[in-house]
Amino acid sequence: MVFGAGLARPFGQVSGQAPADSVTTASQSGPVPVDGQVARLDSVGRHRVLADTTRADTSAQAAPAVPGQPADTATDSFLDDILSGTNKDSVVFDVKKNKVYIYQEGDIKYVGNNLKADYMEVDMETRQIYAHGVADTSGVTSRPQFTEGSNTYDMDTLTYNLKTGKAKIKGATTKQGENYVQGKTIKKMSDNTINIANGRMTTCDNPEHPHFYLQMTKAKVIPGKKTIFGPSYLVMEDVPIPFLGLPFGFFPIMGEKHSGFIIPTYGEELSKGFFLRDGGYYFAFSDYLDATVTGGIYTLGSWEAAVTSRYVKRYKYTGNFGFRYSKDIFGEKGQPDYINTSSYRINWTHTQDPKFRPNSTFSASVNFSSSSFSKYGSTNMNDYLNTQTNSSISYSKSWAGKPFSFSTNVQHSQNSSDSTVSLSFPNVVFNVSRIYPFKRKNAVGKQRWYEKIAMQYTGTLANNVTVKERDLFKPGMFKEMKNGVNHSIPISTSINLFQHINLSPSANYTERWYFKKIDKAWDPDKNQVVNSDTTYGFYRLYNYNVSASLSTKVYGMFQFKGPRFPIRAIRHVMTPSVGFSYAPDFSKAKYGYYKPVQSDSTGTISYYSPFEGGMYGVPGRGQSASINFSLSNTLEMKVRSEQDTSGFKKIKLIDNLSISSSYNLLADSLNLAPFQISLRTTFYKNVGLNLSMTLDPYQVNSNGQRINKFMWQQGKIGRISSASFAFGYSFNSKNSAQGAVNDINSGYNPVPPEYTDFFDPNNQMDPNTRRQMMTSAYYDFSIPWNLGINYSFNYTNNGVRKNVIQTLGFNASVSLTPKWGITFNGGYDFEARKLTPGTFTLSRDLHCWQMSFNWVPIGFRKSWNFTIGVKSATLSDLKIDKRNSYYDNLYDN
Repeated sequence: MVFGAGLARPFGQVSGQAPADSVTTASQSGPVPVDGQVARLDSVGRHRVLADTTRADTSAQAAPAVPGQPADTATDSFLDDILSGTNKDSVVFDVKKNKVYIYQEGDIKYVGNNLKADYMEVDMETRQIYAHGVADTSGVTSRPQFTEGSNTYDMDTLTYNLKTGKAKIKGATTKQGENYVQGKTIKKMSDNTINIANGRMTTCDNPEHPHFYLQMTKAKVIPGKKTIFGPSYLVMEDVPIPFLGLPFGFFPIMGEKHSGFIIPTYGEELSKGFFLRDGGYYFAFSDYLDATVTGGIYTLGSWEAAVTSRYVKRYKYTGNFGFRYSKDIFGEKGQPDYINTSSYRINWTHTQDPKFRPNSTFSASVNFSSSSFSKYGSTNMNDYLNTQTNSSISYSKSWAGKPFSFSTNVQHSQNSSDSTVSLSFPNVVFNVSRIYPFKRKNAVGKQRWYEKIAMQYTGTLANNVTVKERDLFKPGMFKEMKNGVNHSIPISTSINLFQHINLSPSANYTERWYFKKIDKAWDPDKNQVVNSDTTYGFYRLYNYNVSASLSTKVYGMFQFKGPRFPIRAIRHVMTPSVGFSYAPDFSKAKYGYYKPVQSDSTGTISYYSPFEGGMYGVPGRGQSASINFSLSNTLEMKVRSEQDTSGFKKIKLIDNLSISSSYNLLADSLNLAPFQISLRTTFYKNVGLNLSMTLDPYQVNSNGQRINKFMWQQGKIGRISSASFAFGYSFNSKNSAQGAVNDINSGYNPVPPEYTDFFDPNNQMDPNTRRQMMTSAYYDFSIPWNLGINYSFNYTNNGVRKNVIQTLGFNASVSLTPKWGITFNGGYDFEARKLTPGTFTLSRDLHCWQMSFNWVPIGFRKSWNFTIGVKSATLSDLKIDKRNSYYDNLYDN
């Protein structure tokens, strides 16, 4: 239906003048006579055109219509745009009162605004619309809904002026950002500001019956900016709390991000005093860059400051940067327990979109801090427990269609427990991937053996140093740097012999470039070998070796007979390998890689390398001709399975069991290398075990040095010099939306056959029998839970001393109800025989509020924190926060 025309034609003028007392519908070709002064149109769902010619100027009526030209616009336009819409029941045009009545699900639109109501009254004289709801057969009264731009209002009644845009609203509710604003009487002004009398504001998403709200005597809402209110007080569960009131205040409306102040939090710590922290200013520079500056002060002298920034370039990269500095003061100056320390941390992450420059990438992950930060400057348990931090900044590039690639990176590793810092910069790698230089471009026939010869090149440059934090970037650090360049050129090929044996010959050339050497000499005064001279220059070291290996696969299978036997077959696959490698002796004097030096007061001569501190080591000393051998095994079983379409499924019993060693034919002693043994198996689904072990066949003397005597001479196979295994798994509750089979809430509860005779004709069971049946039935009380366990074991034995290191970590979570949750994590220190620091968290979802209790029961971080507050960020300061800081553990209460 169209209630008016545009500016070119005054309201009521349509093509073909209708009589003054008539109504024209779009579904009819001519005017419809009006019986009296009111016409009712009952055509459901039709679009209607209402014409009012009674207000047309007489001169306009006298003027003949000129085809193709607009009608005379001498009279004022009723509206600035077309008022159109639909309804379900009927539209009534009262010509005498010059009003339009719209019934049942009316929906009208005007200049981008929309009004929906079951009853609407349009006054053409005053240009106002009045709307209210209508009660249905069940007694529920509908509510009109008015939308203006991005603002939507639900109300009891509405009076809206189409010309000025002003409105008077009764019992309205609107959402501004995260806030729901209600008012018994509301006046909307032409600039869209809202004046409210006797209103309330809440962030609860059940605005009709909120769990809490701020009762406001008066308020003003500036859409998209803020809500300003006068005297007000808090109401919790419909219980007024007058003493929690404010004379005035305002709430920002969360729309587009903009700069503004960040309200600090307050509290008290026994060791630092009262505090205000995490307050500052937020800078919204643009849609691509922002920054936050925060700080905190404590009454006993400590303070802190932090800067964080985020940046993003769509389809290119994202990242963030953070810097935090704190001055921590504990105790009284002059006392033995007085602590005055500074700590800092720098964080930077940068991620490049894979589609942006696909042939080159740049990334950064920086976490650099002072060694005291984890103990004094950190604010959470993870930072405190993490004593090892690492950083990396890298860039890589490849050339499409070419075998070349290039990468460089800067790496950092830091141990806060002993303040050791390791830096590696710059690291450069240039790589030529595998190429086949003898492969024919236009090959015809079978591939020839020399066409399988492949070679590649890898060149690396590295510069590393490990120092204490106090010596970082001091002149002595640069003198301690280890650097060098390494070139590696492997050449390999593969030849198939007798269809079942693979022959793989290879050769490798390695060259190292160093820029300093350190000579040593015997110092009789100190009675030890000392560094006598450091010479800087260019030094080239090279070595090469050749090798060849033979490998094949041996299959064995055992099949079980009998159609009902659950195991169909067991298959065993062995992969034996035998190889030979040769390397010349590069300790000869002609190479200059090793030099003799007196090593004790008796004149004993030993050999050392002036380049042994180099980045890539030195070529091996002594000629080597070794036979390498290994054996790998896999074991799997085929069992019957009704779930598989083939009727069988494979189960791996042993994923891999391997043993390897080598024998040096040219060594004068200790020819046999230690045996490396590894086992990998899967017990159930993702529950697996990884075990590795080193078995040394030789004995050791009282000093732990290996001697040329086998362990089996003592009746033992060998000595386990090292062993390790790790285990980790997460157990979860079953995830099923259906009730248990015998759950009292499920729709199907089968009765066991042995109890079917105990029912009477009315399907009722004797109470004693029913209790017996229920006791024997299975009830599944499904509670979501998760339990994770991580365990590692490391064992070393040098023949003199044994060492065992075990670590156990666990974490768990339980959802007692959809609203209650428990999480905890921790570990066990086997050496100290006590639990390691962990956390326990109890949380409760209170709809628009949330409650949490965090507890660290043991350790230096022993503390607790109880918080109950509003979820919304707008009212984040509306909370109760009680805590006991871990800093208080520095002192006895």
